[in-house]
Amino acid sequence: MQIEKTYEYAGNFGIVFHVSQIVVMPDDRARLRELHISEAKGAHYQVNTMLVALYDRMQAGKRACEMKVAVSRALSRQQADRLNDQRHTVITTLASGFGGLTTWLSNPLFGKATNSESGDFISGRLPTYHAGDVIVSLQASVSGGIGPQSSASSMIIESRG
Repeated sequence: MQIEKTYEYAGNFGIVFHVSQIVVMPDDRARLRELHISEAKGAHYQVNTMLVALYDRMQAGKRACEMKVAVSRALSRQQADRLNDQRHTVITTLASGFGGLTTWLSNPLFGKATNSESGDFISGRLPTYHAGDVIVSLQASVSGGIGPQSSASSMIIESRG
């Protein structure tokens, strides 16, 4: 197993990702833990653990599994703020939708309570970004069997300062 291709990708808000593309054969699964993703720095063990878990979830069998590992550069303060603004927009939109639906189905008092509770629930599920954080995204796809399958996983490596 070797890294097939590497490139950089500039995404939303100017966030730059270093992408490594690998093809994993069934015999290479044990060697996934040995793969060194230098961009992940001190968190490469966590990234490798997620990579193995994602490969296992794909249940590739005897087929090749194409995997992509994307590691961002450390976020600037402006990038983190823009991602957090986007997070706030998502929370507000979803909570308002749940509150409005509850108001329509029952009464305004339950609608306000649902709006508040759903907002708290959603905000607990979405990450908060800080300057210096690094975003890691893993993607995998397998062709064949019952058809093409794909899956993804991500994490945030929090800054230490």
